[in-house]
Amino acid sequence: MVPRRYHEPSTTEDGQFKSAPALGSDVAPRTFTHDVAVQFRDLDTRAHVNHVVYAAYFERGKERLFEEVLDVSLSEAPTVVRSLDVDYLAPIGANRTVTVALGPVETGETSLTVEYELRTDDEVVATGRTVSVYLGEDGRPASLPTAWRDALEPYGPDAA
Repeated sequence: MVPRRYHEPSTTEDGQFKSAPALGSDVAPRTFTHDVAVQFRDLDTRAHVNHVVYAAYFERGKERLFEEVLDVSLSEAPTVVRSLDVDYLAPIGANRTVTVALGPVETGETSLTVEYELRTDDEVVATGRTVSVYLGEDGRPASLPTAWRDALEPYGPDAA
């Protein structure tokens, strides 16, 4: 099975942004969302959210997912980020609320792959993906706990 990714071309042939599917549609069986208010410190000299902050918004959503779904603080979870991809589709202005949508979430033997989508109003402004690796007490990759797999199953690509 080819994993579904949000990283498909975001513009049409005439350069217009494609409209995104609604949250919870066929892109992801179940989507975890968290709203983040844009802060003044997030802005660059053009009054747009700085590009590095988009990844921080992903992380805030992931932090809430860990707390609410896995019942563990992200700062206490024995995971490290192996890779991070961000596709910037549109700028985020000041005084906005950004919805961070996470899903699908795929679990590997030792890894957790999360797809992200940032929206302001109904516009998708960025998509992304992280792969995190679960670490054992020795600091080496270890199998994801069964409790994590069970809790994340409704957010997986094969969930109904």
